[in-house]
Amino acid sequence: MGYRKILIVGENNLCRSFMAEVILRGLLKKKNVSETELLSRGLVVLFSEPVSPMAVAVLRHHGYEISEFRSSQLTEEDLESADLALTMTKTQAEQVRTNYEAQIACMSVGTFIDMEEEVPEVTEDTPEAFEKCFRSIESLMEAAADRIIGELLL
Repeated sequence: MGYRKILIVGENNLCRSFMAEVILRGLLKKKNVSETELLSRGLVVLFSEPVSPMAVAVLRHHGYEISEFRSSQLTEEDLESADLALTMTKTQAEQVRTNYEAQIACMSVGTFIDMEEEVPEVTEDTPEAFEKCFRSIESLMEAAADRIIGELLL
């Protein structure tokens, strides 16, 4: 199965989902997968705003390319045009399935890669907390990229 478009969904699209999008895009690019579009969205975005500067800083520190990015609300149209929606937590996946009508494969990143792990929240506004979150997301996105590539080869 190929994925033309993957949505990565978080709470407010200011940190974790944005970081996961950037990391997964970079990992797929390194593995020459260019036909998959990646977008991140939030479940609760009252107005579009710039993402966390510390998230941007840690991504740049690790060599990930970042274009100008602002948070975006998840819409029914986003889901209808996508092949897969990956959420940061199982609770968020359930919220998408409950609150949206689109028929799409929607699951947490952990479920997608057959792990119980969820993407941890950044609980402190410190460089160390963002680095810890980055390491966790990068590990999860590496496993997600492997599954995506594996399914492209089927």
